[in-house]
Amino acid sequence: MKVNFKGVVGVAAVLAATIMYSHKWTAALTVAAVFALQPTASHAQSRIGSANSVKPEASGSVAGTLSAGSGVHANETIKTGSAGQAGLGFVDKTSLHVGPSSTVRLDKFVHDPNKGTASVVIDATKGAFRFSTGAQDKGDYKVKTPYGTLGVRG
Repeated sequence: MKVNFKGVVGVAAVLAATIMYSHKWTAALTVAAVFALQPTASHAQSRIGSANSVKPEASGSVAGTLSAGSGVHANETIKTGSAGQAGLGFVDKTSLHVGPSSTVRLDKFVHDPNKGTASVVIDATKGAFRFSTGAQDKGDYKVKTPYGTLGVRG
């Protein structure tokens, strides 16, 4: 009795090549799906307020060029040009006015009146700003500058 293994080996080789080829496509499709489903920067950060006024130009690291009504987000850096100004309002009724040639980072913003948790940290690295607290306890606010940290009392 004579057995022919050439045909069996050929079928196995074709089957193995097909399986390897389909694994390459599966891997490629998986990688493509991961990149397609990644959130954009503005969706990754939570919206904490909006720009009430912008004269003539200001920009955010998350939102891009700001205009009245643009959202501002946690961990966003706001920059103004030499003539720029921005008035920002936050969900707890805090307001921040950023002057010309300024850089301010909205470092941390937590406001949940239902849970009683609150914390606001703003990092003012350059320029001028005016800050008015909102509905949270005054001790929940911190303003960091290159020279020290300011706390709100009273």
